[in-house]
Amino acid sequence: MIFVAVGTQFPFDRLIRCVDKWAANQQETIAAQIAHGEYIPQHIRWERFMTTEVFNQTLQQANLFISHAGMGNIITALEQQKPIIVMNRQSELGEHRNNHQTDGLEWMEKLSGVYTARTCEELEILLNNKGDLKANQQMSLDRRKSLINFIDQVIQA
Repeated sequence: MIFVAVGTQFPFDRLIRCVDKWAANQQETIAAQIAHGEYIPQHIRWERFMTTEVFNQTLQQANLFISHAGMGNIITALEQQKPIIVMNRQSELGEHRNNHQTDGLEWMEKLSGVYTARTCEELEILLNNKGDLKANQQMSLDRRKSLINFIDQVIQA
């Protein structure tokens, strides 16, 4: 099962549309949290919002996590040992106020278990090769603190 989450602050129709298009020709079960998006998926199971409990249960069942470039989701995927595909929102497309998610992709893709897609085409390539995507090993508390400190430094830069 694949789990897609766009966060709660902004819609991310481009990501949902990309996954829905790919899902049209697949047998894979896909669940998505779509927030306030205008696009209504036709080929995936979706909810606008999920309680923390439902979110965690869905992620536990998933063998792949697809997300906006939100730090909370990335850290959760690493902790849960789930491979994660991250797609960034782009301010020039009206998906966010600025391009901080774009700026962070270069260092995100260096993290073990984190894969990045800037376009639907890149996302489709990753999905077509999802069997090759490996999760990060269990993240230690020290490593988590180090990652959080690094993220803080990048955001403040």
